[in-house]
Amino acid sequence: MKPSHVTTRTPLGAFVIWLGSVRFAVPVLVLVAIALGIGTYLESTQNVRVARQYVYGAWWFAAVMALVCVSLIFAVISRFPWKRKHIGFITVHAALVALILGGFWSMYGRVEGHLALREGTLSNIIETPDEQLEVLDHDDGQFNSLDSAPAPTGPAALMLSGLRVQVLERWENSRDESTIADDSPEPLRAIEIAPVGGPQTAWVGEESKAGPAPILMGLKVLVLPEGANWTPPETDSTQMDYVFVVGTSRFPLKDVGQEVFPGWTITELTRFERAVVAGDGITEGAANAPRNPAVRVKISDGRGTTEQHTCFEAFPDMVMGKPLEGAGNSASRLISGSPKGEPETLVIFGTLAATKIGYIGLDGKSTVVEPEPKYPLSLSFGTRDVTIHQQLARAHQTTRTVKVPMATDNRPTLLLRVGDAVELQTLTWKGMAHVTTADQRTMVLHFGPRRVQLPFAIRLDRFHKTDYPGTEMAMAYQSDVGVVIEGEPERNYEIYMNHPFAYGPWKVYQSGFMGADTSIFSVMRDPGLVLTYVASAALCVGVIITFYSRSMSWGHPGIPIRPEELESNHASQTDLHRVVVADTRPEPVGSSAG
Repeated sequence: MKPSHVTTRTPLGAFVIWLGSVRFAVPVLVLVAIALGIGTYLESTQNVRVARQYVYGAWWFAAVMALVCVSLIFAVISRFPWKRKHIGFITVHAALVALILGGFWSMYGRVEGHLALREGTLSNIIETPDEQLEVLDHDDGQFNSLDSAPAPTGPAALMLSGLRVQVLERWENSRDESTIADDSPEPLRAIEIAPVGGPQTAWVGEESKAGPAPILMGLKVLVLPEGANWTPPETDSTQMDYVFVVGTSRFPLKDVGQEVFPGWTITELTRFERAVVAGDGITEGAANAPRNPAVRVKISDGRGTTEQHTCFEAFPDMVMGKPLEGAGNSASRLISGSPKGEPETLVIFGTLAATKIGYIGLDGKSTVVEPEPKYPLSLSFGTRDVTIHQQLARAHQTTRTVKVPMATDNRPTLLLRVGDAVELQTLTWKGMAHVTTADQRTMVLHFGPRRVQLPFAIRLDRFHKTDYPGTEMAMAYQSDVGVVIEGEPERNYEIYMNHPFAYGPWKVYQSGFMGADTSIFSVMRDPGLVLTYVASAALCVGVIITFYSRSMSWGHPGIPIRPEELESNHASQTDLHRVVVADTRPEPVGSSAG
């Protein structure tokens, strides 16, 4: 209706004119631009599923697009009574409304999933991107679905096949990390320790069950079983400081010119008090450097072969020997032979309630302390500081699921309570939780993609691909399939790029492959696709009419309507004035302003 029409003088008429005006359309388009910007950002930084959940599939985005439809519809209504010149305008606006409706019809009515088949296998079940909670019954090795419901996006309470499931929290992304639990059926003493200066804490279990005592930042940590006793070793000053080991024989280090073991003589001997590694060797450090005794020895067989051996007193496990010249080989190694050659050692013994801690320093001297068992427990032995964070009696390694920031590939997790249970469970994506009902029935709760049964089955008979010459990059690939439909003869079909198999509203596309014998199909049923195609065609027709037809549109700035082309029975001074103005400052055609 025109502003001069009698109905526009009423409040309802004025409201209709405002709904079809630019003053209403522009703010709505700004909201659309903001929404699309948010959706694009989430899609590029997270993934399509997140963008759909928080933008494209959210109620507020549907409300914004509904306002766009209102603007388009009332832009047409406000031009009543319509004339021939409005055909292009009405066609464009109607097509845009149909496109929006078709898009939402596809979003909420489309079924889309994937199907992975190996050669010789058949299936009619696809996995969709939709999430669901499903209760399964495990019988004779088979899982049978009892009930299912869409997975909640927040706290919710569900009743599935008589099983009460309370979802307390949803994590959009999670990962599994190793941890130590204190519920092993067998006793195993373990401590969580952090030597000061170390990068992180470490768990150490008793040596008899968890393996040899580790060395952390130069500190050997020995954990004895619950109740075990330990006696500090006595220091023997007569022990050799460095020895050569040849087979099972030990030979003490001697002076330059002496035979250290049969056939080999010491040609050079250098001792270091503050050894520092430099390049491919060691050198004496500065006077204020930490004490680090070491020795470097060169031996020769007198027949042209010379070897160099290096040993650190504080790091006896560092065996460093290399040939300097010649083809001979002494098959020996230089090690520390005194108590000072052992690393600093921490020993955990006694009971958990009255834990005792022994310490052996680099000088071989021992210390035993009985600290109060309050954790974290900080200890200091000379220049060595350690912290014991906790101690367990029945330790074993397990994994736990933790919440992590969102990423490109997310792994959602539900934090829930099942039935009358008090403890909480974490159920990760495609994970299962075994639950026992009040009547002692064992069922499985599954969190994963919604599965849809197709009206036909696909069997992969053969998959083959063609690579680019000289590479392993696929240039083309296709699948030879057999289509099994109940009550109909079997069909053979080739599915490849841009050549899908169609059955009713269903289409099966070739989307990828794994290895040499597994094909991945994308299966889709889109009820809004026909409306989208029709609306797109109508939009093209409307744009052509608007821009190139003088009789069925108000015209284009480049093709103004001449006054003599107006129909005489509808021409007026107002119409003529608008045409003259259009020659110099035309109103954009096709917008919601009309």
